[in-house]
Amino acid sequence: MCLVVLGPPPADAQEDFLNLFAPEMGSIPVRSDYRVTIFPDQPVAGQHAELGLFQQDFTLSMPLRQSPTDEWYASVRIRNQEFDTRAVLPDTGERFPDELWNVRIGTGYRHRFESGWIGALDVTVGSPSDRPFASMDEIDINATAVLRVPARDRDAWLFFVNYGSNREFLPNIPLPGFGYSYQPSDQLTAVITTGVVSLQYRPVETLTLSASYVAIRTVDVRLTYQVFRPVRLWVGFDWTNERYLRADRANSDDRLFYYEKRIRVGAIIGLARWLFVDADVGYSFDRFYFEGEGYSDRNHNRIDVGDGPFAQIRLGARF
Repeated sequence: MCLVVLGPPPADAQEDFLNLFAPEMGSIPVRSDYRVTIFPDQPVAGQHAELGLFQQDFTLSMPLRQSPTDEWYASVRIRNQEFDTRAVLPDTGERFPDELWNVRIGTGYRHRFESGWIGALDVTVGSPSDRPFASMDEIDINATAVLRVPARDRDAWLFFVNYGSNREFLPNIPLPGFGYSYQPSDQLTAVITTGVVSLQYRPVETLTLSASYVAIRTVDVRLTYQVFRPVRLWVGFDWTNERYLRADRANSDDRLFYYEKRIRVGAIIGLARWLFVDADVGYSFDRFYFEGEGYSDRNHNRIDVGDGPFAQIRLGARF
């Protein structure tokens, strides 16, 4: 069984992946988000240093052309991380970057055939680095081709091939996959593929449980309660990772990995029909960076960061 993961950042990659298999056509909205995340200084194990983080994210996606049978869309994502630290990569003695970026542009196309099958191709090009697009060694490419074949009722068989130059595992190798989309009712939706598993269950109108797993080490679980129509409260857990390509790394195959787990609680407040704010606080733990070719190198040039609180606020718009 093959495992397939899209490129970073993991949450956005999972959403994009699932959207490729959506049965609906011709209703892509314009979406934009701006997010700020703050991690206060925490001690770095084995060093006389602390590490703090100020992160900004901006996303914009929009349809370029759409109809009941065709969709063409584009997206831009920008992440900037500013670090307050004197930490060094312990094995090489290099100073930890003051700043990291992840700049990504993408486009995709979906078509519904007369048979009801849906085919799609999605491509993104990005540069997750301390110096984005400094050279070809700081560029990553992610491409996914999919086919959705309707089954009984609202279910469907799912087939895909993914190429990711910065995948968490087996980068630069095209990997095929398959799965099944199961929707027995409006209350339950499940997508199970070789690499991504997503579940959404709404036992009552005001309560929603969502859970997802992305191979190999990405987990997101969230329980949301709608207090009244403009206000929703939620609690969740996630396990995420990121991968960056430092411009001055000695080995071009090395990547700077970051892993963390979070417990979070937040609120989503609708400010207008098209505008909302999502704020949360939480506790981050099991945080560490390392530089190597893969997870097996996790003890090389490793920086362990102390557990601690964080806060995040996001302003989003949907048209």
